[in-house]
Parts: sequence; C-alpha cells; structure tokens
Amino acid sequence: MNLHSTLSKLFIKGLSIVLPIAVALYVMVWMIRSSEGAVKGILTTILPPGAYIPGMGLLTIIALVFVAGLLMYPWLTRKLFRTADKTLRKIPLFGNVYAPVKDLMGLVGGDMEKKLGRPVMVTVPNTNMETLGFVTREGTDGLPEGFLPDDHLVVYVQWSSQIGGYCFIVPKNSVRYLDISIEEGMRWSLTAGLSAPESQDT
Repeated sequence: MNLHSTLSKLFIKGLSIVLPIAVALYVMVWMIRSSEGAVKGILTTILPPGAYIPGMGLLTIIALVFVAGLLMYPWLTRKLFRTADKTLRKIPLFGNVYAPVKDLMGLVGGDMEKKLGRPVMVTVPNTNMETLGFVTREGTDGLPEGFLPDDHLVVYVQWSSQIGGYCFIVPKNSVRYLDISIEEGMRWSLTAGLSAPESQDT
C-alpha cells in the first residue's frame, strides 16, 4: 500500500468522524441563533428598555416547549390540541407544510412503537428480494369497508434519504417480522444497510 493510498484512507476515516460532529454543531448553532433572533424582536417590544439580555430568546422558546409538553398531560388539554391539530391540517397550503413536520416530530419525540409499528421484511413480488419496512396498520378500524382486506396489512418502506417512502398494502404472509427496535430499523434504512442491528430474527 503506497503512501498516497494510506493518507487518503486516514483522511476519509477522520472525515467520517469529524464531519457528522461538525454538521450537528453547525445545525445546533444555526437553530440557536435563528430562535434567538426570532424572539428578540418580540421581547424587546414587551420588556422595558435595556431589560433584554442576549440568550433570553432561546430561554423563552425552551420554556414554551416545556409548557407545551406539560399541557399535553391533562385529557382535556390533549383533546383541545387534537382539535387544533385537525384544524391546522385542513388549512390550504399551511396544512401541507404543517402536517409532515408535525408527523415527523411525533415519530422523533413520541411513542415510536405505536407510531410506526414493528419492523418487517417485505417480500418483493416475483423476486427473491426483500426490503425493510414498518407495519403501520394491521386492522381495519376506522377504514371504509373493503378498503383493507382482512388478510392484508399496511407497510411503510422508508427511503434512505429520509424525505419520503412508499406505503404498501401487502398480504400478511408476505412479511417477516424482525426482532429489532424501531430505532435500529430506521438506522438500517438511513445508512442503506451499513449500520447492522444488534439483534435480528433468524
């Protein structure tokens, strides 16, 4: 192995460690600065002159997020939030942006097992290939009659780019349930199979 090849491999390995950290830090700094700037104008208008201190905008947003989380516990508040959520989703244009972001945050911060369902391997018809997916519906509750056959279920196949995916209605006998967590399945999908799950059925 020549020197150029060795140096190239060392550089790539180092980049694979440094780049994710750098990108994460950049995004965090950008979010902090953006949130601070967005709230600063409101606080300087409300507070007495000279009372604003740098960082108050970020603290205000953090406090509001915690308050919103606390308000989700009482059943009445949850009902009000669900009503507001349904209303916002129906607003033209705004709902097209709001709904995907809201659903994504629900997957990240909520009950992922309940939101996505178990990871499965789905057999691709007329081939010997399988693809990783997540069961999103196994029953017909809430669906129009005949929409989902009793011997079928709904599987969501995530793109590696994480910006979309496919929703398939497949026979139950065409899926193989996996003994891995939702997080492991999503990581496997995101890295195109480079990240091996800790456990899997045989």
